[in-house]
Amino acid sequence: MIVRYYNKWKLAALVVLGIIASTQNIVMAYVLETMTNALADKNLHALPHMFLVALILFLIVLVAELGYNYLKNNAVQEVNTRLRTKILAGMLETSKEDNASALGFLTNDFKLLETNRFNAEINIAFYFVTVVISLIYALYINTILTIFFLIGSALPILASGLLQKPIRKASNQWTEANSRYVSQIKNILAGTDSLKLYHKQANAVASNLPKVSKLEEALCKMNLLSNNIQTIVGFVGIYGTFVIPAYLGGLMVLHGQTTMGVLFAIVQLANSFIKPIMQILEERNHLSTTKDIVKKVNYYLDLADTKESSVNCTFTKQASWQNICLERDKKQLFGGLDLTIKPGEKIAVIGPSGSGKSTLLYFMMSNKFGTASNILIDNQKVKADQISNLFAYSSQSPVIFADTLWFNLTLGEKLPVDEVEQVCKQLELDTMVEEKGFDYQLGDNADKLSGGQLARIELARAILSKRPILLLDEINASLDQTTSAAIHQILLDSNLTFVEVIHHYQVADLDKYDQVINLADYQAK
Repeated sequence: MIVRYYNKWKLAALVVLGIIASTQNIVMAYVLETMTNALADKNLHALPHMFLVALILFLIVLVAELGYNYLKNNAVQEVNTRLRTKILAGMLETSKEDNASALGFLTNDFKLLETNRFNAEINIAFYFVTVVISLIYALYINTILTIFFLIGSALPILASGLLQKPIRKASNQWTEANSRYVSQIKNILAGTDSLKLYHKQANAVASNLPKVSKLEEALCKMNLLSNNIQTIVGFVGIYGTFVIPAYLGGLMVLHGQTTMGVLFAIVQLANSFIKPIMQILEERNHLSTTKDIVKKVNYYLDLADTKESSVNCTFTKQASWQNICLERDKKQLFGGLDLTIKPGEKIAVIGPSGSGKSTLLYFMMSNKFGTASNILIDNQKVKADQISNLFAYSSQSPVIFADTLWFNLTLGEKLPVDEVEQVCKQLELDTMVEEKGFDYQLGDNADKLSGGQLARIELARAILSKRPILLLDEINASLDQTTSAAIHQILLDSNLTFVEVIHHYQVADLDKYDQVINLADYQAK
């Protein structure tokens, strides 16, 4: 992921600096070999030159390592920023129900991705370069002795490979436990006021304890397993990559097949291609813990790259749905409804509770919870997933974003100020705008506004979107009678096209609409 999402020039600089920084142990091997051989030969005149060269080389490595550290952390920062932004865009392409665990994914799961994947990817590349460079130098000074150490290094690789499956299983269990925990915490916090009212906070904490225990048990199991595997692989590595090769190297020195300086140098170098191999294996364990998280990231990234197809979001003659049948929780709500909407029409939807009034609006927007045998726009057949741009929506439970009043009205769209002010005046929001201004933050202050104000903000948003059809779901639920009557009169006198779900009404009120659909007429007898 670092390669895919990091700046290419910075990535190239990271690679170059990493290569230079990885030569540190080669410099140390050079110093050890030169010093040991000089002392063995009693050639003390070679030591000052060796120390000067070593100082220069170590300073170069130091500067490279400092630059490498900066770019490594910068890579994680930039990739995090890009992915978090794009993942959120992908999440917004799904439904609210599908995103029940999204908060936990963007916090805990994504943090695990940062620590166990991004850093691991960079570290594996760095350790790989270290191994290659050290190996080349070791083969140069003594091929046979280097081969002894290489053969021994195969043992920890084999041991690590055999132990990967338990790590992946433990990681999956932790991810599932974390998702359940976050969902419950979110639900409990949403009911804070009710729990305080009835003094049942302790009961809520107690009910959450089993999920906390399962979460921590899964995390402990994953970490313990990872640590134990690392310990086992480390034991195999020390014996196979150091003890046996060092013994064979000692025999070669005794038989005059190499020098003590070369043996010491290769032992030092062995740390540079054996220890990094061990580190690569450890980082691979980290990568294994993020396998499923990466799949989910790619799922959201693909959604973010998907362009929603839509027909021209308007109609000149009519929009029609034939034979609408709605079903929810495996229960049929109604069937056989034909709905035709003409520009400028005002349509009321009534019916008993549970008859599917709100579900009908949701079906029109999302094509969920039901079917229609045909959907026609100006007598042209279209697919249900092509018409979402036809609709704007306002409900009895308004969605308010933790942002400015202006964003909540326009959703970031660049609209003329006078146009927004005119709609706010029609919906009696002008006094609030004058007092607080469009920069008023609703994130911390939404609870200071009345339910009626919040409902009108969402209605203004729907009108300002200039979608051809407004879907209104009991918008008078939070409005006082006078305000409700005034706003309804404005809507009825306008040229807007809307379908409105009404629960509380007078029979005379229905005469003001062009169509009245009673869902009780379409329910199974």
